[in-house]
Amino acid sequence: MQRWISIGVVLVLIVLVISLLLPAVHQSREAARKSVSKNNLKQIGLAVLNYEDAHRCMPSGGVIREDGTAMQGWLTMFLPFMDASPDYNRINMHTAWYSPANLDVTETIRPAYLNPDARANYTSTGFGLTHYQGNPHLFCRNSSVTFDQMEMGTAHTWVAGEVAGNYQPWAYPFNWRPLGKQLCTGPESFGYPNWKGGHLLFADGSVSFFSDQTSQEILNQFVSAPPVPALEQMMIPDKQFETGIFDWKYMPLQTDQHSDRSYFVKLFEISDEQPILIQLFRSNHRELQEEEKQLVDMEEIRTFSVPRLLLRIDKTTDISQALKTSSLSEDASPAQMKVILNRLQALQEQLP
Repeated sequence: MQRWISIGVVLVLIVLVISLLLPAVHQSREAARKSVSKNNLKQIGLAVLNYEDAHRCMPSGGVIREDGTAMQGWLTMFLPFMDASPDYNRINMHTAWYSPANLDVTETIRPAYLNPDARANYTSTGFGLTHYQGNPHLFCRNSSVTFDQMEMGTAHTWVAGEVAGNYQPWAYPFNWRPLGKQLCTGPESFGYPNWKGGHLLFADGSVSFFSDQTSQEILNQFVSAPPVPALEQMMIPDKQFETGIFDWKYMPLQTDQHSDRSYFVKLFEISDEQPILIQLFRSNHRELQEEEKQLVDMEEIRTFSVPRLLLRIDKTTDISQALKTSSLSEDASPAQMKVILNRLQALQEQLP
C-alpha cells in the first residue's frame, strides 16, 4: 500500500511540474514568433532605406495604369533589397501582377512578409500572402514619396505593421490600409490580437511595439502625419480574399530528355492533400555561354527560363484535347503522353 502511495505522489509531482512548464514553454515560443515578426519588419525597414538610397524616393504603393490595370505593388519593388533571390528579375513588369507570366513567383510565400504566429499562408486561388500592410500616406496609387515630404521626420512616420486579418497577396498592388484609432479591434485593424498589440515600422528603420491600450492621441499623431495624398490615390478595390492553410506541390513530367523544354505540374492542396488547383507549366532551357561557364564549377550545366503556364485544369477541362494542341505533344513519346494523361485525369477526378 505504501508503494502505491509513493507512486501516486510521484505522478502528482510530475503532473504539477508539467502544468507549470507548459505555459512557460508556450510563452517562450510566442515570444520567439513575436521576435521573428519584429525582425521581418526590420528587414523591410532596411529595404526602405536601401530603396530610398537608390531611387531617392519610396516605391509606389501600387503601379496602376490609366485603364485601371493593377501592375505591381510596393512589396514586389522591395524584393531586390530583401534577399539574394532572383525572383524580382523573373517578374514581367509589363503585365498585371496576376498574369500567367508572373504566377511562378506570385504563387510563392515570402517568409519575411509573414507573421509566423498567423496561420493563413495562401489565398484559396494560390497566391502567397503577406501579414503586413503599409501606410496609405506613403504607399498609394502611383505614389513616389520622398523622405523630405515626411514633415514629422522619418523617426515619427510609420511605414508598415502587422494586421489582425483580411490578409492579401504580397504581390497585390493595394497593400495599404488606415492605421485607425485603436489596435486589434477587428480583422481590418492593425496589431495582432494574440499579442494584445502590434509592431509598427518607422521610416528610419526602427520598429516599436504598441499595445492595444495605446491612446488615440498617440495613434492620431501617426495617422495625421504628412504627406497626405488625395483620397482617390488611397482608394482600394472592394475585394476580400479567401485565405487559409494551403501548399503548392511540384510534380515533374517525364518527356524527351534531349528536348530543350521540360514540363511540370503544380498542385495546390489543402491540408489533407486534397488538390483544389492543377496547373501545367513548361520551362525552356539553354546551354550556358562560354563566359557563363567560367562562373560555375560544373563542366556542363543547363539553366532554365521562367516557367510558362500552359494549362489550368478544372473539372470541365478536356485534358486529352488540350495536351494534343500543346508543345508537350512534341516533346513526349506516345507512351509518355499516355502516362501523363492518366496522371492528370486521376488528379482531375480529385478536384472538388
